Amino acid sequence: MARISERLADLASGAFLTQAVVTRRTALSEHFVRVDLQSEKFRSASYTPGSKVQLRTDRGTMTMRTYTPFAWNAAEGTTSLVAYRHGTGPAARWIDRVAPGDPCDLMGPRRSLDLTSTAAQVVFIGDESSVGLAAALHEARPEGVTYVLEADVPAEYTEVLAGLGVTATVVPKNSHDLLTVPGSGVYDLVVTGDAATVGPIRRAARDWTPGPAKTLGKAYWAEGRTGLD
Repeated sequence: MARISERLADLASGAFLTQAVVTRRTALSEHFVRVDLQSEKFRSASYTPGSKVQLRTDRGTMTMRTYTPFAWNAAEGTTSLVAYRHGTGPAARWIDRVAPGDPCDLMGPRRSLDLTSTAAQVVFIGDESSVGLAAALHEARPEGVTYVLEADVPAEYTEVLAGLGVTATVVPKNSHDLLTVPGSGVYDLVVTGDAATVGPIRRAARDWTPGPAKTLGKAYWAEGRTGLD
């Protein structure tokens, strides 16, 4: 029975998912890995900065993990993902074994956070799971963004972001500094990452002076839960 279900999963992926090829795998640091992909379907895909793709991590299953693509090049049919390696889950196993030339099945790009309609000034708050979104925002808006992020290893995260062209203030996890970072003038707030951080920041932002004109928020993960993106 298991083999039948695995075969059905592979047939379904061939019918409904986009087939891409890994062109490069680059270790950016001890925990961060960049994966470059190419697909003819990327040339005609509808992509906006902040879109998401859902990657199938294992053949024979429909286990999916969500990433924010950046460096999208429709003319070349290429894009890139950044993954934070931790734990032993499906995404961590895929990142550890993937190599140039490997096939890759994914769904998307699909709408997630639309970064094209933000104000001229943006305050961006996130964590290790937000690096792809930070890179996508930097490419869409090289100036006018204040990046403040939390990380288990701030120095490592700062280095990875700098390598992607993003200058950020990185603070230790669970820092109260994230609750007091209002922008100036008219600005929008983008906050993603740990659900335990996203909720409190959205609530705290109601009392900031000045407050954000608009807030875009999404919890990418929560302790003890799966399925968030």
